[in-house]
Amino acid sequence: MLAYPDMDILSACRTLFGPNSDVSTEFLLTLKPHIIKTAFRKKAKETHPDLFTAHDPVVQKKQTEQFRVVNEAYEIMRKYFERRDRFRAPAPRRPAASTPSFRVDEAGWRYRGTVPARRLEIGRFLYYRGRIPYRILIKALAWQMRQRPPFGTIAKQWGWLNDGTIRAILSHRGQPLLFGERALQLGFLSSHQARILLAYQRTLQKRLGRYFVEHGHLPHDEMEHLAAELRRHNARYPFPR
Repeated sequence: MLAYPDMDILSACRTLFGPNSDVSTEFLLTLKPHIIKTAFRKKAKETHPDLFTAHDPVVQKKQTEQFRVVNEAYEIMRKYFERRDRFRAPAPRRPAASTPSFRVDEAGWRYRGTVPARRLEIGRFLYYRGRIPYRILIKALAWQMRQRPPFGTIAKQWGWLNDGTIRAILSHRGQPLLFGERALQLGFLSSHQARILLAYQRTLQKRLGRYFVEHGHLPHDEMEHLAAELRRHNARYPFPR
């Protein structure tokens, strides 16, 4: 029986590739072990406690915890690959045009295949169109996230969280979840509050398309053309209820 990814595996993959990475079941079932190993090595270098020996003990403790989470995530993914590849049945052959695959060029890891039949945001649409490599998508999402105030800061300003609850959320040990997901899990926020906070937070960030133009990945005219193509694509799929 094929080992389909569960929540632990999805969380582990987001730890290694980034919290906003598209880690759908289809993505994980085509993911190669050497790709996850490369992502792990990069993340381990970024979080290794030896890089922070000159910092104060609080920062050192935080980095040690992050390094532990990264190592646990890689171990989860390694075991997932073992189960997946042991029990996977040969897949029926499909026409090459509809078979998702990946290629690596000088710019990075690019998707080749059909665009998923669902609503997409601009970054993932450009990735699935093969116009940007995966690492550029992750960089763009990280850039966009830096433009907006932290989730907890907004919640505190609105009186929904305080310093004590924020510390409890940040210090909570468990799955590598985003701040809002931890707050939900611990019962400090309701799902309604979390949705409102996330929607407001997103209004404060820059449009993702600006990153690809300003950093020279796409010319402005092509970006406008692809944005129009995305609108036509999304018009075929209604918003989920």
